Amino acid sequence: QDKPEVVLRKLFERLGSTYIKLGQFIASSPSLFPEEYVREFQKCLDSTPPVPWSTIRNTIERDLGRPIAEVFEFVDPKPLATASIAQVHAARLRPGGQEVVVKVLKPGVA
Repeated sequence: QDKPEVVLRKLFERLGSTYIKLGQFIASSPSLFPEEYVREFQKCLDSTPPVPWSTIRNTIERDLGRPIAEVFEFVDPKPLATASIAQVHAARLRPGGQEVVVKVLKPGVA
């Protein structure tokens, strides 16, 4: 059984970006919150669960207004980084093969 601080962090992650931002506040406020909560919520500072590639791909294609293959030779489905409001994927532009990164807002983020 998970400790209360772990249960709460996981709940915040499931509830989305606003709650993850609250978790980041907890992580950054050691004088206001118990040490075990601060330590646990530090996981919200730089790593949150990734959004599935199919959702990210759909978001990119919707934003571009065309299939991803028309713009990119390659987009790595595994994110380089994922945070509370966005995740970042390595990619290679078409034509020319220039290496780039694509930052994609997570669903529900305005």
